[in-house]
Amino acid sequence: MIHVLAPGNQQPTATLLVAALARSCGLDQVSAGSFSGLLQTLHDPVGHHAWVVINPLEDWTPALIRLASARSKIIVLGELPPALAEFLKVRTEPLPQDLIKAASCAPANTFQDSESAARVRWLPDPMLRLSGRACHQPERALRRYDFTDEWNNLGFGAITADGSPWSLAQRAWLEPGNELAQVVVEAEHHGAYAGLWDQGPASLLWVNRAVGPIDSQEWRWIEDFLSDHRPVELPCWPVLAEIPHGFDAAVTMRLDCDEDVESARTLWQVYQREGVPFSLALHAKVLSDAQHHVLPREVLAAGGAILSHTATHAPDWGGSYEAAYLEGKTSADVIRDTIGHTVRYAVSPFHQTPVYARLGLADAGYSGCIGGIIRNDFDFLMARAGVPPASGTGFIGHSQQCMLHGDCMLEGDEPMKIFKQAFDLACEGGAFFGYLDHPFSERYQYGWLTETQRASAHVQLIQHMRQRGRVLFANEDQAMDFLHDRAHTRIQATPEGFLVVRPPAASPWPLQVRYKGQSLCIEREGLVR
Repeated sequence: MIHVLAPGNQQPTATLLVAALARSCGLDQVSAGSFSGLLQTLHDPVGHHAWVVINPLEDWTPALIRLASARSKIIVLGELPPALAEFLKVRTEPLPQDLIKAASCAPANTFQDSESAARVRWLPDPMLRLSGRACHQPERALRRYDFTDEWNNLGFGAITADGSPWSLAQRAWLEPGNELAQVVVEAEHHGAYAGLWDQGPASLLWVNRAVGPIDSQEWRWIEDFLSDHRPVELPCWPVLAEIPHGFDAAVTMRLDCDEDVESARTLWQVYQREGVPFSLALHAKVLSDAQHHVLPREVLAAGGAILSHTATHAPDWGGSYEAAYLEGKTSADVIRDTIGHTVRYAVSPFHQTPVYARLGLADAGYSGCIGGIIRNDFDFLMARAGVPPASGTGFIGHSQQCMLHGDCMLEGDEPMKIFKQAFDLACEGGAFFGYLDHPFSERYQYGWLTETQRASAHVQLIQHMRQRGRVLFANEDQAMDFLHDRAHTRIQATPEGFLVVRPPAASPWPLQVRYKGQSLCIEREGLVR
């Protein structure tokens, strides 16, 4: 069992980690722990336990030191208390003002991106020791934007310096042999971001942020630590991959039809020629005009998907649970009545997905929602799809933050650089990659000069993705159905190993399970050992 432990006044952060770990290792293998429970495992030398400890209290240090002297895996997130820092030979101090300033960045200008001066740099040799894999993103900004101060097309959230759970917890100086990642500003070392202590019978992984890397593909290192680190000596847990077994990458795309639908026809024809599925997210106001009923029916007939994009495209889903419920229900009713299709998944307007909206959508009968953005609702932006924090089973979230717009194309010789990099990062992290565009309207063309320019950019991205190998292109319903089934796959520990059981009506694509260096195929159920 993987236990998540945090002080009583920090349970909201623990809830985030329980949700993130359950998305990777299954609902049955993750639980909210207690300090008394940790004490009990100290008397279980052959037990199969991992502990994720968030901002540990100073009084917990003796028990953690004992745990680090036993056969166990320990993940410590956030601030190291003085005694534990001394045990690990770490020197800590508060974040200095210059580092706090360097963690922020200005909004992005059109055709440019914007990044913080402060960056995370992963060290290649220690990362190979952790998982046997080269680092897929050796260096990245703490915060970056591709469109004003809203979007980060590379997909990750902001590492802040504001004292929140999303912040760097402290400045820490590690022994060179323990450092996995550094915080740097203009190549100057400003302390550690992550470390690994592997000298004894236990392994301890530390990340200098209370939520760890739950909102970036660096989460793969957490998965690798649990599933494949020191597999002969220490317990390991299966990890449910987001990419189905047998594929090198998985991709889904859509158009969010904020003001027009029929204008998407030209791009839809491009995707038909390329043989790539196409999806449309519709909202009720657009469908008041019957001319916009034709293309959605044709998209469905050609194997595409239709999703809800609310009733009125209201910011923050209308601002309350009641409004969100009506936005979701009204949209579904209108789509059913106008084009004869029952939607099961929604796309958040402006990618804003507060907790009350998730609850309202679930109560309106939706099976999941697509959102996630660096600007807001940080707890919805996660590296893996699955049941969101504060939501019940049966409803999932999926973060898709890559916006293929003309005004996000970079000036210079490589205008498509960031979009290609976003796909590559998703592949290296093992994520199901999602990207979006919008149809043109009379008011706004999203930075595209012509349909020809837009079509060329989309084709370039498709061609780049196809170079990865065997790529699964899925419509949004297919992608969300697979991710929904994955989120509700049961993993049960047995004396013979871990029994993995998929839901009865699972997606036709086989599930990939990573365990002790293996990539295992699960059609319906299987024993992992």
